[in-house]
Amino acid sequence: MADAGLIVTCPSGPDAALHWWRAENGHIVARGHDFTPPSQAARDADAPVVALVPAADTVLRTLDMGDMSAPQAEAAARYRAVDLSIGGDVFVAVRALGRGEGDGGMRVLCATIARAALADHLAELALRGLDPDIIVPVGLLLPASDLATSATFGDLGADRLGDLILPPDEALGALMLGENVPISLDSDARDAAMIAALADPPLNLRQGEFARRTPLFALAPGQGRTLAWLFGALLLISLAVPLMEIGKNYLGADFAERRALATAQKHVPGVTDASQAESQLDAKLAARGTGNSVVSVPMSGLLAAMQPVPGVVIRQADYRPGGIVGAMIAAPRVEDLNAVLIALQNNGYKVTAANRSDATGQAVADITVLAP
Repeated sequence: MADAGLIVTCPSGPDAALHWWRAENGHIVARGHDFTPPSQAARDADAPVVALVPAADTVLRTLDMGDMSAPQAEAAARYRAVDLSIGGDVFVAVRALGRGEGDGGMRVLCATIARAALADHLAELALRGLDPDIIVPVGLLLPASDLATSATFGDLGADRLGDLILPPDEALGALMLGENVPISLDSDARDAAMIAALADPPLNLRQGEFARRTPLFALAPGQGRTLAWLFGALLLISLAVPLMEIGKNYLGADFAERRALATAQKHVPGVTDASQAESQLDAKLAARGTGNSVVSVPMSGLLAAMQPVPGVVIRQADYRPGGIVGAMIAAPRVEDLNAVLIALQNNGYKVTAANRSDATGQAVADITVLAP
């Protein structure tokens, strides 16, 4: 049930101003007479817009459709209202009111309006930036009672006696209402009638071919705000997960480095970082004839790289200070030598090479190999 929204009168022409009322919390809080109503930013974007059409544009009838369900009665009432109409191209809006007293049939309220007139009203409102959710014949804002009433909403007036609704015309009123002099509704009653139309419109002309078009993926009121919050939360989570992983890896690497340094300090006291500990440990291992500086380490790496390449031989090899092995390797082709050198580098060894050819035509390379 809506207790807030915008009510406007359909303008009489392209240059005519329209009357408007803005409702909040069940009260009219602002009203005016302008070419355009307040902008969407000045009102709740989720609140409905109700447009009032002149009484002279519609013919209102309440038809008894007998023993029918509400949907059946509405469908049948459309055809009957068209048959009762004088004009040709008419549109009929309907609303089932329920069964009458006693054994009465299903009663259906029908509003007949020329299609061109309704289309013109929608076009005029569109020029003012409005696409109303609800269009109500102004006469239906008056109470259906045994006392004749009249009211004017902005520049739209109507007289009503029971189900009979007339445009404001003295001659027509005298003929149709007889001695029933209409009682004018005061401003509070008029405001209450408009608030009631926001909450429960007596009949909405926006149905059938004139129903308000909504996008395929239209959001219900308030869902846009919820979607924005969900998108923001998803963005934060998507950023937080990799940041947590980065932090976890950083802390893990830092912990591993501190643990390795603590272990190294047992053997080389006084070191303050991992690189310093590594160099001092290598020096101690070399002094003992162990570690990567031992000749067997680079030599075994060279032999492992040569094994899958047929035709490569070692002509000479020697051990040099600092854990370096110098060697002369030969093969029928330069490509075979390059395969060995690439394998050594891929395994982490530091390699230098100078290629040449000897008197036999074989490819020869003078290389040095240092263990990682």
